[in-house]
Amino acid sequence: MTDDDANAPLLDRASRSPSPQRSMRSSRSGHQQQPSPFIPSTESTPLLLHHDDGASRYGSALEARSSPPASRDSSLCRTTDESKAHRRLPTYLAIAVLSATIIAILVLVFVTPAAVKEYAEQAVVFKPTNLSIHSSTADGVRARVQGDFVLDASRVRKKSVRDLGRFGTWVAREVKADESEVQVYLPEYGNVLIGTAYVPSIKANVRNGHVNHIDFLTDLVAGDIAGIRPIANDWLAGRLGQLRFKATAAVTLSSGLLSLGTQVLSDVVTFSGRDLPQFPEFNITKLNVHEAKMPGNKQAMAVDVSATVLNSYPFKLTVPPLGFDILVPNCSPGDPYILVADAITETVHIQPKQPTALDVSGLIHNLPVELTKVCPGQKSSPLDLLVANYIQGLETTIFVRGADSPSDETPTWIVDLMKSVIVPLPFAGHAFDNLIKNFSMTNVHFSLPDPLAEPGSPEAQPKISAFVNVLINLPEQMNFAVDIPRVRANADVFYHGNKLGFLDLKKWQPANATRLEGSDGPPSLLVVFDIKDAPLHVTDEDVFTEAIQALIFGGQPISLKVAADVDAEVKTALGQFLIRKIPAEGKINVKPPYGQSLSDINPRVESLKLLHTTETSVLVQAMVNFTNPTKYAAMIPLADLLLSYNGIGVAHLIMRNVSVVPGSNSGVPLELLWNPFDSNGTDGIAAGRDMLSQYVSGMNTTVTLQSHEGTIPALPQLGRAFSELRLDLQVPRLRLPGAPRDDDDDPDADDGPHFIKDATFHLWTSTAVFTLLSPFAETTVFVTSVDAVAFYNHTEALAKILYQLPFAVPPGESETPRLPVDLNVNDAGLDVLKRALGGTLRMDALAKIGVRMGEYQTVILYKGKGIGAKVRI
Repeated sequence: MTDDDANAPLLDRASRSPSPQRSMRSSRSGHQQQPSPFIPSTESTPLLLHHDDGASRYGSALEARSSPPASRDSSLCRTTDESKAHRRLPTYLAIAVLSATIIAILVLVFVTPAAVKEYAEQAVVFKPTNLSIHSSTADGVRARVQGDFVLDASRVRKKSVRDLGRFGTWVAREVKADESEVQVYLPEYGNVLIGTAYVPSIKANVRNGHVNHIDFLTDLVAGDIAGIRPIANDWLAGRLGQLRFKATAAVTLSSGLLSLGTQVLSDVVTFSGRDLPQFPEFNITKLNVHEAKMPGNKQAMAVDVSATVLNSYPFKLTVPPLGFDILVPNCSPGDPYILVADAITETVHIQPKQPTALDVSGLIHNLPVELTKVCPGQKSSPLDLLVANYIQGLETTIFVRGADSPSDETPTWIVDLMKSVIVPLPFAGHAFDNLIKNFSMTNVHFSLPDPLAEPGSPEAQPKISAFVNVLINLPEQMNFAVDIPRVRANADVFYHGNKLGFLDLKKWQPANATRLEGSDGPPSLLVVFDIKDAPLHVTDEDVFTEAIQALIFGGQPISLKVAADVDAEVKTALGQFLIRKIPAEGKINVKPPYGQSLSDINPRVESLKLLHTTETSVLVQAMVNFTNPTKYAAMIPLADLLLSYNGIGVAHLIMRNVSVVPGSNSGVPLELLWNPFDSNGTDGIAAGRDMLSQYVSGMNTTVTLQSHEGTIPALPQLGRAFSELRLDLQVPRLRLPGAPRDDDDDPDADDGPHFIKDATFHLWTSTAVFTLLSPFAETTVFVTSVDAVAFYNHTEALAKILYQLPFAVPPGESETPRLPVDLNVNDAGLDVLKRALGGTLRMDALAKIGVRMGEYQTVILYKGKGIGAKVRI
């Protein structure tokens, strides 16, 4: 063999330097005219090398005829060698490729593991399509995971790592991961282990962009339950700005028969903002509160709640029956929550991204003492705050904590996990815009303040007593019996949005409540109670006056708004407890206390009694009968009304310990303080004289009554508030003892008081005697002077009387002394007297009469009409 032969390629050397066997085969061929159709196998011939039909056609008679014999021999030998060379070439190439692959994998695994790891961590994309809880286990759950797994090289940031990873995964093509454990930690919470997932063996095509559909079952085991609680509390309290999860796993990989070793993979995922899981939205569709019977004949309150909860995540699971404790806030945020009820749920099936129906059954066995006890330094209990927020429609928070499950099938680890977390549950209240459906008061009784009370004290306020009917709308969910034995309140009263005062009902008032089922609406609660002597504090005189004026003079009902904080003693199946400061609002339509006028009062004076006199005043007691046209009653310890004539004050009407009832009132004692000079000086004297002259002359006399600052001594602002109200009344008729009945047949007769019963005129002595009727039952009045003129036919002066000596007018009926008469008789007058001799003559009179009562003196002008005078000799 030459050097050229040694250096020649293997196939070239085979063609140029045949082996001895080939030489022998060639020499044998030289003796044969036809090629052998079959080459027997020898031990050196590969067992897989077989000659088929194609091989028998190779070197066929057709080919032999086209070649010379010599050439055929040489060609046969060459062809056989070349065929062997072609068969060895794919084997060499396969070995080369396999070697290169093994070398590449070894390089990737052992030379550049960091790059492979970086590529795998950045390129892996797993998109879950369905997550479901397959079943529960003793320490966790078995979950079914379905999703799409793909390696996306475009996610890798470094080009060198990206290229190397794409090449390596193209080479490996398919990688198998053996069973592994994945631990998930929270680095920011002391690396607490929140769970472990046991992942089965998975085989996947790892070439770039190839989508693998994954479907496997995995066991999820809960981690440190006690360590999870702070995380859950931070999330529920909204203090969790972000959350980092660190997952680690030791994964044994293989590609075909080649083991790729065990790779420790870890990744950190950060959730923040909207990426964090949100508390599921829920909607309460049904709420029913009703009584329940417990073993031992005990009473309890059952609460049935139906709600829909939205699952916004792509997983489904079945939640076993669970138990919960329902808690409410205590007095202070740092105080332990108060346990008020327990609740249970049935098995719940949650579907991906769909609302789930949830039924909860709760039971309130009793109300804890902590719930109804007044908080330290406050006037309300936790129950008061809870109820107040609910009625005002405000959002309050109740707390739900896991408890023992009602089913033995619920795994213990779920119960332990639920017990370790308290979930705040916002609970929207129900705004009762029309809480008070109807408010009415009957048998209203007003009491004026005690005149001796200390100003500003409750005794110095007007008081109201009434029978109150309140119809309260109830929630439809409230289906249990309730009674209200007692109530108390402070009620602010508003008119046109402005506060005029408040009604003090701080004293407990006995009450009763009756549930009324509505035929076409929600149920209601009728609460009835008596208000007894509740002080009415007027805080704004102007607003109060405006309301009274609109009521009295407008003749139309007025609307008052009442805003109250009510304390109610409530009796239910759970027992009797107190709820404080229940906010309640309502409107009260107050009707005018009378019709179109006060003419129905019809006052009548039965008797007069002189109590005291001074030089400028007279105090008289009158017994009066009148009709109260209103539906209100009143108790008046002391009231002083100003009596005016033609706008000038002349007297005061005083009421002491007067009780007024609706309808007829008789024998009511009133006091009249006649003091025109003290009220308005000389103007008052003139007005008073004019008023008395009109009245004693039998003319209709109208006076005005109004309040003033001293009307109610203990409450001057109330008197000022009423001062704008003026009541015009005719001076009541005075029924005098022995007075003749009105002559209905005489059109000139009047229905005024007749102080002169009759008169007798003596012609012979030219004197006259008058029969007088005194209105005073016990006091003698003196007439100090008489200056009178008598008329007949209304205009003709018949006689004059001028008498300057005083004479007494005792109580009842009496006669005057003989008063000298100066006749002014002409022919016509004499004729009148002759015709009247022995009979009666009707005359008119005009007289100035001086009157003295005790120390008081005055002169009045008397105008008599139709006085019957007997004419005697």
